[in-house]
Amino acid sequence: MSATSETADVVNGIPRAEFAQRRAELRRRAQERGLDGLLVVSRGANGADWGADVVYLTNHYSPFPQIADRPPAWSGRGHGVVVMPVEEDGTLVVEIPDWRDDLVVIDDVRVELDLWAGAAKTLNDRGLGAGKVGLIGRESLPHVAIDRIRQALPEIEFEWADDLIEAMRLVKSPAELVLVREAVRVGSEMVAAFCEAAVPGATEADCVIAAFQTGVRQGAFPLDIPVTSGPNVDHFQWDRMPSWDHKRPLEAGDMIHPDMYGTVNGYFYDMVRTTVAGRKVTDAQREVLEASAAVVEHIVEGMRPGVRCEELFNRGAAWLGEHGFDVPGGESSDGVAYLGQSFPSFGHSMGLAWEHPWLMPGETAELAPGQVWAIEAEVGRPGAGTGAFEHNVIVTKEGVEVLTRDLPTVWWE
Repeated sequence: MSATSETADVVNGIPRAEFAQRRAELRRRAQERGLDGLLVVSRGANGADWGADVVYLTNHYSPFPQIADRPPAWSGRGHGVVVMPVEEDGTLVVEIPDWRDDLVVIDDVRVELDLWAGAAKTLNDRGLGAGKVGLIGRESLPHVAIDRIRQALPEIEFEWADDLIEAMRLVKSPAELVLVREAVRVGSEMVAAFCEAAVPGATEADCVIAAFQTGVRQGAFPLDIPVTSGPNVDHFQWDRMPSWDHKRPLEAGDMIHPDMYGTVNGYFYDMVRTTVAGRKVTDAQREVLEASAAVVEHIVEGMRPGVRCEELFNRGAAWLGEHGFDVPGGESSDGVAYLGQSFPSFGHSMGLAWEHPWLMPGETAELAPGQVWAIEAEVGRPGAGTGAFEHNVIVTKEGVEVLTRDLPTVWWE
């Protein structure tokens, strides 16, 4: 059976029973914390980055664009809500009637065009109108939603509870890992198509088109492809809206790297390779290209269950320091490898989204089997440029399974 095969008991590659088990486990954890119930809010709205929690619990995703609220006609467009008392299964509240009953896996679904009023009504109907309710969805939940719910239910008590579901989502089920492998396979083919298209005379946009043509046909939902090249290659992102240059032709010797991220069947791919237009490199370019891959490989070699995230950050930082390169998180980077200043990190967990934790200083979370990680680095020197490299891996009982091993490391001569 392929990763996307459907039966009466499977939807989008996940057994229907698994969704109910996730909700039951989340309710158990909420009850242990002393909560009466949960309010889970996620945002779809043309991007795959913050729909994860409601997808994880019900397989509902709203593609409607997020637009300004105009209550009582509508509110919360692009969002979905799950209301769950700890003692019984939850209710999904959707903001448009055009939801997919063939995909959603929960029995009780309500349509409320004024979503925030509907959320308050559902909380009250489910016995949580004066309860202690855990909030999940800190990156998705608009302040106006809480204001309106509190106005309708002045006795309700909220506290943030995102960590409950984050811990659950961190370790993937066998069915999820099948989907992760497929997502990374498609993403890897997109990177390869991009790099093959990066020839003198092509634009960054031409390379993006090649990636899209490869991935979209296989179910990819690209979130973005930030591209930098030539005089801007030291940056993680340079162009804005879109994230690539559609005018400047690549010149022979221009370094170029795409950060390829998005989803297939809801699960993320996120990888980087660097190539050079014409494939001929200088010695200085070769050094940073090889170093960006080498530091990632060095970190991956140290990954195994029980290792703390901060240990892996320190492992990468030590390698860079020994080879005379800047470490992510420094006050400056001599105008190269700007990603390290934006994120003092060597990567992150991922699944239905970019997930906690990160490989960063002070992060004591430990690796465990079933986790999925993106391990990344940018390495540069003034005058040479910046190389970028990223692997996707699954933590196993023995170490890691490198999912991007078949995507070539070297795209230069």
